[in-house]
Amino acid sequence: MDTPIQVQVFAHDGVVLARPPSPVTTASSRYLAGAGAGLDNGLDMITGLHLTLPHQAAAIASTGACADKSLRLLSRSGLKTPSDLREFRNSEQAVQLAREAAERGELLEFQFPPHDPQLRAASARVSPDLLARLNNKTVLESLVAPEYLPRRQVATPAEVRRIVQQDRRPAVIKPAGAEVYSGIAIFTRRLRDRLNRSLFNQLEQVSDQWIVEEEVPFRTVWGLQFGVTESGSVEYFGASVHLPQPTSTWVGCVMDDDQPPTELIEALTAGVRKASALGYRGYCSFDAGISRNDELRIIDPNFRVSGATSSLLHRSSLLRQHPCAITTFFSLAPGVDAEPILAPFIDRGQLVVFMHYDPAETDNGPHPATIVGMVGASDRYACGVLIAQVQRALNS
Repeated sequence: MDTPIQVQVFAHDGVVLARPPSPVTTASSRYLAGAGAGLDNGLDMITGLHLTLPHQAAAIASTGACADKSLRLLSRSGLKTPSDLREFRNSEQAVQLAREAAERGELLEFQFPPHDPQLRAASARVSPDLLARLNNKTVLESLVAPEYLPRRQVATPAEVRRIVQQDRRPAVIKPAGAEVYSGIAIFTRRLRDRLNRSLFNQLEQVSDQWIVEEEVPFRTVWGLQFGVTESGSVEYFGASVHLPQPTSTWVGCVMDDDQPPTELIEALTAGVRKASALGYRGYCSFDAGISRNDELRIIDPNFRVSGATSSLLHRSSLLRQHPCAITTFFSLAPGVDAEPILAPFIDRGQLVVFMHYDPAETDNGPHPATIVGMVGASDRYACGVLIAQVQRALNS
């Protein structure tokens, strides 16, 4: 990536709603109730990351991510945001804004299939049914050659328990119900841990199907980013290395000279072309890696904007002077204006802020705020030092 990527080809005259709220009742589940507070009321942080995409569209976004103090941080970092921001403080307002857009005949772009019947029938860039199909983890079998997949099988929760009891080999279990798009994966070797066992028990409420997959001893795991233009052509944007993931959820990425082999890129390009033929348009990514035995394995599809999408799209234009860049999460107290704290890092060309999500600006209350930022330095160690300095400044 020697020059800034021109991605306006993905722009459209439409309205982006990142994560449509779910009507699933979560009151009986402590885990799901907690997840619901983060995913439904805030429409989670993916909503905030949408503000940094080079879309020329309106965005339905949480007030937690588009308060003035948050937008000032993005602007100071050199990022542009949509001129048409439609803000919500809770999930009910988000649904209403999306319904009003649909009633006006505006084209909606969902990153996840909506549950609301009215939105399900609305004019959309990609149909909800196709989004549901492509974001289910079982779709990999139809997109990529079997030699790139770990050993895996689909099972019910009862079958999962039996498999885990009878087969002591390390495995990963992932929810794969009809409309479950969670990035959660649970290592069977950690099922003895109370938290992971409780997580599996609670997720049974929303997923009647699971994938049981061999646990691959990866040497490196990349997130490979693609886009499908309005004409259906496939573009490869590059890859980032996943930071270690103790909970199997995305916690950040590294962008340096550690890149996937051409064979893996070609295998996934073929898969994206199949999705394009089905009608998919927009961004997508795959988690894939190389094992300690030098085997290439593809483990997760994301037919939506992922946590690393903005980082890769803006890396060459904003932090290209640094050989290495790392994107990760920072935390700070609610209600704090972070711009005076982070301005020195931004102005020195060491930091780009993609999102400042403050629940205090929403109906969620004064929970800790989150910043997603990308630092740039000479190598991974120097980036790590810089990350510690940024977090220390936010804590002061």
